[in-house]
Amino acid sequence: MGNQLGTEDSTSQRGHWRPLPWGYLLERYGLFSKRAGLLFLGWILLFAISFLSVIYWIPNDWSSLTTSRKAISLFLLFYPPLMICNFLLFWLGFEWGFIPAYLSTFMLALASDMPVQWAILFGIAVVLGMAIFSLVYYSTRFRYTLRSLSDLAFFVGVALVASMASSLGSLIWSHVQALTIEQTLIAWQSWWTGAFLQIVFINAPILFLVGNRAEKLKDAFFEVPERPDVSLGWVYTSIITVVTVLGVFILSAEKLGALRIQEALRTTESSLGSEIISATQTFEMTAWISITILLAAGLAGIRLVESWNKTLKEQIRIKRALIAEIHDRVKNNMQLVSGLLELQMHNTQNVFVERELRKSHSRIYSMGKVHEQTYQHEEAADVKIDVYVNSLVKQVEVNFGDDQNINFELNCVPIKLTINQAVTFGLLLNEILTFICRQKKSLKDQSRVVTIGIQEVGDVIRTKFEGIVAPFDFDHPDDELDVTLINKLSRQLNTTLSKEQNSEKEITLEFSFEKKPTSSFMETWIPKKAIVNS
Repeated sequence: MGNQLGTEDSTSQRGHWRPLPWGYLLERYGLFSKRAGLLFLGWILLFAISFLSVIYWIPNDWSSLTTSRKAISLFLLFYPPLMICNFLLFWLGFEWGFIPAYLSTFMLALASDMPVQWAILFGIAVVLGMAIFSLVYYSTRFRYTLRSLSDLAFFVGVALVASMASSLGSLIWSHVQALTIEQTLIAWQSWWTGAFLQIVFINAPILFLVGNRAEKLKDAFFEVPERPDVSLGWVYTSIITVVTVLGVFILSAEKLGALRIQEALRTTESSLGSEIISATQTFEMTAWISITILLAAGLAGIRLVESWNKTLKEQIRIKRALIAEIHDRVKNNMQLVSGLLELQMHNTQNVFVERELRKSHSRIYSMGKVHEQTYQHEEAADVKIDVYVNSLVKQVEVNFGDDQNINFELNCVPIKLTINQAVTFGLLLNEILTFICRQKKSLKDQSRVVTIGIQEVGDVIRTKFEGIVAPFDFDHPDDELDVTLINKLSRQLNTTLSKEQNSEKEITLEFSFEKKPTSSFMETWIPKKAIVNS
């Protein structure tokens, strides 16, 4: 069923970061469902591979990671846990990648004789890059599948910032290993370089080649939840985080460089040393100017986003007002037509003409009521079905119920439908109720109650009519137009009418449909026999 619901939405969103949170997965499918169970089993397998790779990847001589720039870069370039967990991050979500990456790195730290408290911080520092990716891609609409140059450029930029963030772990490593300033500088530079090269030259091509296939598989087996609208807080947090990481990176580079120079000055002539110190002051000034420019750019970005948000809110307000005005005018026009039909009903003496006018009046009312509800509420795209159907049933009773001594009892839970579905559903409900009122004329003097039950089960709306007296037949109707309308409206809702009869000659009529956009009710109607399954 996951490959059927919301296909259009999932296709349009494919390539964007769409996490599959643990909480949603367990609540929606349960831990022991086949799909969720296989997914967790595959994740545990990758977790084990990531964890065991650390044991294999641990160098025999830790000193090689403190003195060799090439050794550190190669270690980070092909570090399996980071590689595997980045794919889990993009394809499934943050927690899927964070947990194995953190525990694997924590294991690596313990294996290098790092104290537990430092190992905990070391694991967090290394996976900071994953947090950067999650935060930035959650707040933007770029595709991680890299289908355009803008997607690729954005990915490389975020990869650079993420690598800088994760390189903070090298400072913890250097402190615990008691490295010299020169060795610390080598470790720090090699760390972020290796991590950056892994993301760009290993992760990126695989995401490009396999990303869309992974998204299709995810859509085939699961109903991926839509990402909630990103608030300004998320956008501001992303900007502040990126600016902070870049600022810390510049300060770290400047500080480590200054310390390295001071260490070198101890063995340098005093006259030459003073000139070098003077030059380093220039570098320090350049670093602070860079940080100032960076902060200014961050504040400008926040200000720009705030300005865009205000403009967007104003445009939405204007469009909502325009939509409300349109719905109001449509409603008024339909009320005018409805009033004219009502006058005709009172002035005609022909029973057949009066009946047809009543049916037309009821149809116009059902459509006009949707527009009335829409312009009266802020959510212009949704219609409250419980309120709408209640007024619709009352109007049908006024037009037809008194003549046939029929009373309708409505049991409807609060439901919201899009305006397209609401109009189609209202017209179908109106035609069925009208059809019910015109049946069994021989029992005109007997009062009867027809119960209408409308329930929402997941994404499915179920409507049931109980208490209909037999005979009730769509195959030989008095008016072919009524059957044609019921048939066409049923197809638009992608449903069929199911009819059952009990021993007391009472008929139950039922139909169900999924909550999703339908085709317009103004399409050409193609006459066919009623769709009824007895």
